[in-house]
Amino acid sequence: MNSLYGTFRLVSEEAIFYLGKLMFLYITIPLTVLWVLIGYIFGLGDDVVASISGPAYFFIALFGINGYRSMYPVAIGMGSTRVQLLKVYYGVGIIAVVISIILLNVLQYILKTLYLHWEIGANILHPGLFLIDGYHFFAYLWIDLMFGLFLFGVSFLLYSINFRLGMQKSIIILMLLSVIFMVLYYGNYLSVSMEWFSGLDLDASGMTLMTLLGLCSVGALLLSYPIMRNAQLKPKSRKD
Repeated sequence: MNSLYGTFRLVSEEAIFYLGKLMFLYITIPLTVLWVLIGYIFGLGDDVVASISGPAYFFIALFGINGYRSMYPVAIGMGSTRVQLLKVYYGVGIIAVVISIILLNVLQYILKTLYLHWEIGANILHPGLFLIDGYHFFAYLWIDLMFGLFLFGVSFLLYSINFRLGMQKSIIILMLLSVIFMVLYYGNYLSVSMEWFSGLDLDASGMTLMTLLGLCSVGALLLSYPIMRNAQLKPKSRKD
């Protein structure tokens, strides 16, 4: 029980450091204040796009990669098992991403509301600009949430593969997959899929595509579990 509590506390502190302190306190909130001041003092035209979501995407991916790496030897040294650490990391990580995305969208809503009140035509840089018509809080929240979970899950999966196989083997696998994709693409074996995707009405299918992207994160986390469940204490060296 003590090791489980210690693991939960360790992962929580790491999530607060990456997504709370670094992402929000040091970057996102000051960036939001800066965009508010710029909009109020100078005014912004319709061609200006205010962006505050970039740091969130970056630090969610960084937490998926570097967060676990820094916690892993510490948690094992505290008596936690690999399975315990993975379960706590998944749970706390997903909750931290959800909370971070909600707070991010609250800031985006405040920024958008102020711009509308001041009759400033600037837009908010967001994937929703390409998927739906106009700003909608809950739609933007869902898109951000799915994309954030995707970044968290896929980043951790890539880290897990590199941890177990080493840099050299990981690069070889990546190149093989790239070669396979290029052969399929330029050999017109993917033409049907490409035509289907290009013919999609993003206004109608955009939310479905983002939901599928979020589900990919679940698959990535499920794949990373057996990879890291019996992992060695140290990652493979570059020469392995």
